[in-house]
Amino acid sequence: IHLQFGKQIILKITLMKVYIDPRTEYRYTSFYRLGLYKLFGKNNIIYSVKPFEDLKITNANQYGCGMEVVFDNEYGKITKVYFDIKDVAEIEKDKYDWCDIYSKVNIKFGDLEKYDKLFVPGPNFAIRNRSLIGLLTFGLKNFLRGKSSSFQSLKGFMRDYFYIYERRRSMEFYERYVEVKPNYIFHASTLWYNQFAKECTNLYRGEFLKSCQRAGIDIEGGLYYLRNNPAVLSEMPDYPEYENVYKDFIYDKRLSMDDYITKTKESILVFNTPSVCGCHGWKLGEYLCMGKAIISSPLLREMPGEGLIHGKDIHIVNSPEEIYDAVVKINSDAQYRKRLEDGARRYYEKWVAPEIVIQRLLEKVGE
Repeated sequence: IHLQFGKQIILKITLMKVYIDPRTEYRYTSFYRLGLYKLFGKNNIIYSVKPFEDLKITNANQYGCGMEVVFDNEYGKITKVYFDIKDVAEIEKDKYDWCDIYSKVNIKFGDLEKYDKLFVPGPNFAIRNRSLIGLLTFGLKNFLRGKSSSFQSLKGFMRDYFYIYERRRSMEFYERYVEVKPNYIFHASTLWYNQFAKECTNLYRGEFLKSCQRAGIDIEGGLYYLRNNPAVLSEMPDYPEYENVYKDFIYDKRLSMDDYITKTKESILVFNTPSVCGCHGWKLGEYLCMGKAIISSPLLREMPGEGLIHGKDIHIVNSPEEIYDAVVKINSDAQYRKRLEDGARRYYEKWVAPEIVIQRLLEKVGE
């Protein structure tokens, strides 16, 4: 099969069977499943436990770590790939020993030199790629396929498929054109409650909104404050201080996913910072896909290629104090904003899009 994007033929794939373990979590791996569907067609993807019988799914951690895939080409060559989508940067030893290629979203700097099977896909995000009836039928079939060797109840298993329909949208919705509003930003993120969030994630997000306010930009959205949660107070006793520190930006309205995407696309600029565990959050993948002008604190995990380059694909701020100047520059300099928008989308198309990740992975298989 020759795959062509524009006028450039970028990959020749030999006839191949693709097997996916039906027992694995769906929402966080939906991005890569879309890439497989685009390259091979849904009808050519086989969901079966048989190629994965030596892997046990006996607890929630094993279920939610990622997705096992086996490629079986026309010459009988078997290649085992594990898609690790966890926020934490640790390697799953049993999966690493099992696979030939270990594709991991969150890779520590330096780990590529330690683990020769590692592959860098870049950030992803969950997407809906089936109708409601299609998702529920698909989920039920996968439950039955894996029932004999999985710990999951039907209710717990199907909740994952309901979530995708209710809270996520198709790739086309992310990529459709929406005109940017001048001097406007929409931002919605959560105030988390571990030490890293306190020192990095929450601090940067709060300073971003303060900078936009100081710059006179119209702000919609804000920071979601987790109220009346004993687990939050146990982990971070001073969490209630946020209600006062960020009183101008506390936001407890739940938007539909349609509104979230539309308002984000309307924003003159967006802000990214590593989320809990220092991971690539879904927002980074979404912003690259949307082609937004991104301000970001330094990324703490590996990115494919040369990474996102400051001033070309993204605007990096190395401290909260630098955010205000970045906001003013992008908001007032249309040429610079356009450069960042085009750079973000170009990077996505070259390195991060679902079918491109699978294509790059198959090139590694060919090596």
